[in-house]
Parts: sequence; structure tokens; C-alpha cells
Amino acid sequence: MQRIRASLAQNCAAFADDPAASATAMDLMLTLRRTATSFQTMAEAYTRAYDLSPARVVIVMALAATKGHTLAQAEIGRELSVSLGNLTALLASLESSGIVKRRADAGDGRVTNVSLTAKGLALVRRFAPVHYRTVAAALDGLTRAEQQTLIALLDKMRDQLKTYPNGGTATSPRRKTSS
Repeated sequence: MQRIRASLAQNCAAFADDPAASATAMDLMLTLRRTATSFQTMAEAYTRAYDLSPARVVIVMALAATKGHTLAQAEIGRELSVSLGNLTALLASLESSGIVKRRADAGDGRVTNVSLTAKGLALVRRFAPVHYRTVAAALDGLTRAEQQTLIALLDKMRDQLKTYPNGGTATSPRRKTSS
């Protein structure tokens, strides 16, 4: 990792307006990606025994946490940051497994509601203790205060990222020229 960090610093020195700040930002981005990959790998390992995936877990646990265990499909996509195409495939998979059921909203036929089935609730009862215990153990190296600080910082970062539509950049890329 040290070699990669040194390479990042060299690239930033050659191309960035503020090399030190850019090197830190690049290191942070790389660290976030590596951490997310580690979480994904861990989650894939313990969810497999329940015929779940990390993406399916997010949906199932969100439904389990709501009154009536039901959410509008659009709300699931919006709140959980799941693209429409991916959400449709995930819900079809969960529905074919008998974990959720989709139906048109009685008051607004344009809205599709997604609900946990009895089989889905039984799955949550078996899975949730393992899920909560595993995630808590993975974060055991941070105090609760550190975890709350990290949540606040990541929320702040995500809000900042939302200001760049469609992955745009802060400014036009500029290459540093030698004098």
C-alpha cells in the first residue's frame, strides 16, 4: 500500500493544482474503495448461507424495519440508492424466492408496493441476529463515538458528491505545465 500511496503522491505532484490536498483526497478515495470491497466480501460470505446477497439484505432489512413491512418500490430505490434496473431484478429474484410480494397500491395504481411475505419475515428472524452480530464485530475496532463521527463524515461527503451531476468534475481538468 505504501508504494501505491507514493505513486499517488507523485502523480498528484505532476498533475494537481494542490498536490498535497489531492494526494490526501486520492488516498481517502482508495481507502474508501478498499473498505467497501472488504465489507462486500465479508457480507457475501455470511449472507450466502441464507440465500441472500448484500443487495438483497438491504431491501429485506429495510422492509422488516417498516410498519407493515411494506414500502413503495420507488421509495426503496430512492432511499437505498438502488438503480431502477437493479432494483427490478433484485425484487424479481426476491419475489421468485417467495421472500417479498409486489402489488399495485390500492389508492394509486401507478405505485407498486413491496411487502415481506411470511417466509420473508421468518428469514429475517433467523438472519437478523447473525447480521447484527457480524456487522457489530466488524466495527468493534471503533468506539461508538468514532462510528457516529464516521457516519457524520461519510454523510457530509455523500452530500458533497451529490453536487456533481452524473459524475461531473469540480472544474475542467487542467494539466500542470512545467515552466
